[in-house]
Amino acid sequence: MKRVVLTRKTVTMIASILLAVGLIVPVMAGSTTKNLSSNFTLVNLGNANASGQIEYLKPDGTPWKTPADQFNNLPPGGQLIYRQYEASSGLSAGRGSVIVSADQPLGAVVQLQARDGQVPSSGAYSGVAAPSDKVYVPLVMRRLSTASGLGNSQIIIQNTTPSQSCNVSVDLIKSDGTTTYTKTFTGIAGGASEEYDLDDETNLPENWFGSAVVRATASGCTVGVVSNLFSGPHALQTFNGFATPAQKWFAPLVTSRLSNGLSTPVAVQNLSGGTIPVNGVTLNCKKDAASPGSDFSVKNSTAIGNTASYFFNPVVDTTNFPTGWFGSCSLDTTGYDTVAFVQMRVIGQDNAASYEAIPGNSTAKKSIIPLAAKQLANGFATAVTIQNLSTTAAANVELKYIPSPDCPSGAGQPCAGGTITISGQTIPAGGSLIQNHRTNDGVPQLPAGWFGSLVVTSSDQPIDSFVQLTIIGATTGDTFQAHNGFTSTTP
Repeated sequence: MKRVVLTRKTVTMIASILLAVGLIVPVMAGSTTKNLSSNFTLVNLGNANASGQIEYLKPDGTPWKTPADQFNNLPPGGQLIYRQYEASSGLSAGRGSVIVSADQPLGAVVQLQARDGQVPSSGAYSGVAAPSDKVYVPLVMRRLSTASGLGNSQIIIQNTTPSQSCNVSVDLIKSDGTTTYTKTFTGIAGGASEEYDLDDETNLPENWFGSAVVRATASGCTVGVVSNLFSGPHALQTFNGFATPAQKWFAPLVTSRLSNGLSTPVAVQNLSGGTIPVNGVTLNCKKDAASPGSDFSVKNSTAIGNTASYFFNPVVDTTNFPTGWFGSCSLDTTGYDTVAFVQMRVIGQDNAASYEAIPGNSTAKKSIIPLAAKQLANGFATAVTIQNLSTTAAANVELKYIPSPDCPSGAGQPCAGGTITISGQTIPAGGSLIQNHRTNDGVPQLPAGWFGSLVVTSSDQPIDSFVQLTIIGATTGDTFQAHNGFTSTTP
């Protein structure tokens, strides 16, 4: 069987094993008192039917269940949903990692939730981006006082070198760029994951925040990294670490003090090897057609030390970020390598989410979303934001909604119409297009109750995307999730 690496940004075939990183079934550690459980959705990024297997591993690298799950004939753009919290999964309570092997490139999105009557907490992330011997996390914290309560980070590290055990070091770096502490893990089994909970790390002071660099220190080893960021008893933001820096990034959705409380701080980590001076980073923001105000730009007001992070924060920066504004932003760090991610915070509530900024050097003209849903009976609904990565020309796109095999498709049911294609959509240069599946008039071509995958194809400009996962009408806890889409160069 030909094998591929699961990657959020590419579908280049290589001789390796496709990987998804994650907490799989109930866990409890210092940062949270809740039991979290997972489900994940696979999507075929290739141009032929996909067949493969799914292996579950315990933290010591031994099989969590046998035999491995199998899947066959997953069509291009099609999806499959696996629910680890159900008894039918065959998994015992615990945590672990997943290895997915297939004969076509795949993508995956993992959802973590507090279920079974607990006050909701939830997060989502894309399957591990291209693994590396060094991965960067722009924001981590230990017992930090926040508006939502104490903030703590969990760093989940997966050894993406299945053939050998690996040693890993985690450098924890203050906002001034100096290293506070380095944590070392030895002998992480091939394919297995290690959970590092900073709430339990007494070598860090309380009220500490900064960034992290995760390094595979053994020859030939690579890792994938996911961060769980908890705020207070309920709020959870989950995002991927970064393996590759860039000098231009896009944030498809940035908001400033909306009426519903949503604001989106943007964190930028300096990986240039030196200090980025004042005004060395520019955030250029283009308003949505429905947004008040106008386009604007803002620069960093303080120098940024190497490996340290800087925050553009509309929650507190009332001078540069207009109230009620929303749109897309590009981040220009010309001359300086960086990574960036976006926090989605609902001030005064527990809802929180996050997503990784999109590198501006992508040339892919197809973006694939594993899970889209419109007004399901349980309140679940998504909003997809598609970013035009060209700042000089409009992108012309076609959207193809492919129903899930689990979606009811009989006469009069939500997926009775099969695949739904929406053509003739235009995204302005540097702008974004929002497909809001939460409302009746949002994407009217879809009926309520529809769910499946979404394939967006541009005829001219490169594009990318991110997704918000929500529960309509939820009033308690954190039911807000977000994750990045996948790009493909497959015709």
